[in-house]
Parts: sequence; C-alpha cells; structure tokens
Amino acid sequence: MIKNKLNYKTNEIYKLEHNFSYQINYSQDKLLSKLSRKFNIKDEEEKIPKLMKYAFISAEDRRFLKHNGVDIFGSTRAFINNFQSGSIREGGSTITQQASRLIFLNNEISIKRKIKEIIISIILDFKYSKNQILKIYLNEIYLGEGARGINEASQIYFGKLINELTLSEVAMLAGLAPAPNFYSPYQNFDLAIQRRDKILRLMYLEGYIDKISYERALIEKIKVINKNDNEDKLLINFILSESVSKINPENNYHLDDYLIINSSIEKDWQDKAQKLSKELLPEGIEVGLISIESDTGLIKTMISGRYPRYNEFNRVTSAIRPLSSTFKIIPYCLAFLEGKSPLDTYDDSPTCWGDYCPKNFSNFYQGKSTLIESFKNSSNIVPIKIAYQFGLENIVNLANLFGIKYKKDLSNYLPIAIGAYGDSLFNITNAYSIINNNGQLIKPSIIKTIKSKNNQIIWINKFKTKKIIDKEIANKLNNLLEKSVESGTGIAASINGRKILGKTGTSDLNRDLWFIGSIKNLTTGIWIGFDDNRATNFSSGTSANFWRTYIESIDM
Repeated sequence: MIKNKLNYKTNEIYKLEHNFSYQINYSQDKLLSKLSRKFNIKDEEEKIPKLMKYAFISAEDRRFLKHNGVDIFGSTRAFINNFQSGSIREGGSTITQQASRLIFLNNEISIKRKIKEIIISIILDFKYSKNQILKIYLNEIYLGEGARGINEASQIYFGKLINELTLSEVAMLAGLAPAPNFYSPYQNFDLAIQRRDKILRLMYLEGYIDKISYERALIEKIKVINKNDNEDKLLINFILSESVSKINPENNYHLDDYLIINSSIEKDWQDKAQKLSKELLPEGIEVGLISIESDTGLIKTMISGRYPRYNEFNRVTSAIRPLSSTFKIIPYCLAFLEGKSPLDTYDDSPTCWGDYCPKNFSNFYQGKSTLIESFKNSSNIVPIKIAYQFGLENIVNLANLFGIKYKKDLSNYLPIAIGAYGDSLFNITNAYSIINNNGQLIKPSIIKTIKSKNNQIIWINKFKTKKIIDKEIANKLNNLLEKSVESGTGIAASINGRKILGKTGTSDLNRDLWFIGSIKNLTTGIWIGFDDNRATNFSSGTSANFWRTYIESIDM
C-alpha cells in the first residue's frame, strides 16, 4: 500500500512544475514568477540544502536523524511539558509521522489515527532514507497562504527559488510549520520574527551554524513580498500549461534543469487592464480581456477576472457564453465568399421562419438595406436570411475554420446565425484577429521562447500561418467592422482620428456584454457579465467603452 501511494505522489504524469525549476518573464524580460521544483524523492544524489534541512530538523524534530520514525523520548518529553503547562505547548510528532499524515492520513484527532500514523512511520523509516523522508515532508507540508511545500512557500513569501533563500528566510519558513496562520509574517510580523529567532538559536545550539552566521541572521531585515501583489496564478498556470506542450519528455532533460520561459505578456498593459477592471465596473460583475498581436498570434494581455489573487476561473478560456452579435461576422463572411458585395441589399423587415420570429434590437427595422447598413446596425433578420439562403451548415463549417468550436450538428437551428451558441472569449477574439491579419490564422500563443539556464534554446515560437480567407474578403469584413465603430452599435469604442474595427454583442437580458475590436496590429476582446448568468443593467456599450479606455491607456 505504501509503495503504491508513494509512487502516485512522486511519479505523476510528466508535468513541468514537477520536473523543472522555472522562471517566467514578461515580454520585456521583467520577472513575472519563479518557482523551484519539488524535490525528487527517488533521486538519492539530490540533497536538500543543508540550512533548510537543519532548520526544519531544529524546529520540528531534533532527533530526526537518530530515531526510527517514532521518537519515544521526544513524545514523552512533549507529554510532560504539555501536562505541566496545562496546554499544548509542544508537539510530539516526528517529521516522519508528519510525512505519514500528509501522504496517507488526515488531521483527525483519534487514537485509531495515531496508531496508524505510528505504524506507517516505522515502515517508512525502514523503507526510505532520512533524505527521502525529509523530501516527502518538505514537498507536502502546508506553510500558509496556499503554499503546499517549501518550494511554493519560498515563492509566495519571498518570490525566490529555494537555493536563493538566506539563512534568516529559511528559519522563518521553518518557524511556520506548527501553525502557519498564527506565525505568518502577513498576520503578525513581530511574532514571525520571534519564531525565526528561536529557530536560529536552536540551530546554533545544535551546532548547525556558527556564531557569526547566527548573529548576522538575527539582524537581517526580512522583507516579505507584498501580499496584495501576489501573482496571478491563472495566468501563470496558463503559461505553464502551454510550456508543458512544448517540452518533449523524451529528450530526457536533467531534473536539475532550470527553464527560463519568456512570455509575450506586456507587464504595463496587464497592470493597466487589471486596474481598469476594478475601477470601471461595480462590485460583483466580472470581466475577461485578451489582446492578441494579429500578425504573430502572441497574447499580449490576458485578464481572467477582476481579482487575480482570489480568482479560480479563467473567464477568457473557460467561460462558454452566447457569442451574440459578435458571431454575425461569420454569416457576412459567408455572403462575401458566395459572391455578395458590401453594397448588395437584403430586406431587413420582420420575418418568420416557421414558428421562429426573431426581432431586431428595439424593434428597429431598415427595410431594404445594404450589408454595410445591416451589419452596422446589428440586424438580426439579415444574417438569418443569409444563413437560410446559403445554408446554416456552411456557416457552422466556416465558424469551425475560424476556430469557433461548434461540437454539435446544429444545421437546423437558425439562431446560430445571430450568436445563440456559446464559445469562449479566447476563440471569438482570435477569429477577429484572423480578419485583422488579412485572413491568415495563427494559433495564439503566450510564449516567445523557452531556454535553459545556460541560454540554450529549447523551444522558439515560429508563428505558423494558415490562410482561412483571401485578403479581399478580409478587407470587406474590415470595412463592415470599421463602419460599425464609426457610426453603428460600436460607437462607444471610437477614438478620434483612429481607425478601429470592431463589433459589439449583447445576449438576452444583457447577461453577456461583448466588444471585440482591432486597432493597428492588435485585436482585443472583452466580455463583461455575472458568473451566475444574471441579467445586468448595462449594455454592450459598457464593453466598448472599457475597450476604448484600455486602448487609450496603453497608448496604441
């Protein structure tokens, strides 16, 4: 049982964060994040840094190197001290027992659980070396603020790799072990320093550090990183997930390899978009934003929610919402592919198809109308007529070419033509980016290069393109999008003297508010709405205004 469970914990499917330490940079080589990998329990040649090893032994289990998994003397001493004080002042569990609990058990307080813990600890000590057991412990121990393992704690509190930590910082992290919230430097900095000083003194008394190192560590001014500036985990995880797909495990990279991942994210743009998400919208409503450089496919900004520190859902990639009028660009594209011109006319009058009688917004109908006029005013009647004329199946197939993922046979469902079907902000924004790139599709990417520590290139983005539509068709679509912003439903996104191509979208009861727009070589999509699909009191103009404010802030 123990062998299988440990194999499960240590031999997971190939994952970058389990096999490499990494550093992620913004586009300008500014640091976004760095994280040491977990210790490799199977590799006996890999040693835990001495200061870290002895700090945790001093703090948690001074007889760790001598006992056989269970410390009878330590447990007896703890019981006596706790009994005399009338409270729990000292723990009796060894590091091996804590490792057993972390891997196999839970924190239930019972005699039965304690007996299991003791038995498993003795078996662990028999089967594994002290080095391996300490690695298990350091990989799994919870040290507060969401940090599972010493590597994550080093990142969260200090923004460092574990081999970059000072003696003083190591002692503070070791001091968190018994009660991470109580001793957290974020909750009580002075108490955290007192705990650090105690660990340093124990290390000195045990002979693990000399007097000079001890005294220097005592006076070192600890600087924890700003808790409110903690990293956007979803953005980092998105970068890591793409990195994993670029790294071939068959290349047998050494576990000590250190990856430098150069992302395409513009730090200044990212910071400004995140700030605007809090300033421009009321509490409760959410936002997703993505900017794609059209001729490279590089993702320059990605805001998955208003509060990245607490955000657990990527609204750019994972929120599947009705695309509404942003989808209408697809039936118009089909009309042009079938030989229609922007000045060809359709009858934009109330029309029924069987029992289906769609209405235009505000019941505004234009009668005989050019494709330019009907698109500019976001007619619902005209795109459905296009779908009825040229076939809804052809619209679905064209949407798939643009990367909009219809997974069902919906060829008889006319509301598709006006965006009744859902997809992600990521996919619809990239569809508009293709149009902005003269009909050339480039798979969006958030990574420019991946290098080793010695600057060897492991992967480089080569921007492969695929023609979806001819440049002539793309120009016609861009003409529609330009008119939509100049004097149509997207006018809230207009900026004096600037050529902007864009389209709004609004689902029933204003649940989803969209604006997808391009300026120069940048295509940016914005979605605003409630996660629980409630109606809003806003319009798609809210998204268009957000788009304009963001574009002006990054000085495009």
